[in-house]
Amino acid sequence: MPFPLRIVRNLLDRLAPAEPCRPAEPPLREGGVVLAALMTEAVYHRETRGLVTSLRQLHRILDLSQPAALRIAHLLSREGVLCIEENLSDRLESTVRLSPRTRERFARLALENLGEEAA
Repeated sequence: MPFPLRIVRNLLDRLAPAEPCRPAEPPLREGGVVLAALMTEAVYHRETRGLVTSLRQLHRILDLSQPAALRIAHLLSREGVLCIEENLSDRLESTVRLSPRTRERFARLALENLGEEAA
């Protein structure tokens, strides 16, 4: 079942409503925000299935170049959306997970969507 765009849009709107947004370096361009949302969604869906995602897998999952996927993952990590658990023997095998805050927001959005569907 495809993940509704409305949920992703709500998640992006709620990521840090009270905190000022600082510019990303380098800035996300050419659909980078959409790719960041898709990456977050992909990690979320893999986690709900009990799968672990490595940095090496991200570019294959989203059909991006490896440098682009790594850049977006590191930006999301720096913003507190994802957590990267470093693997010192092979950095590309480092594990990517949702941050507890992001996981909590996905859970809240799921409950809100259940309420909307029931109404």
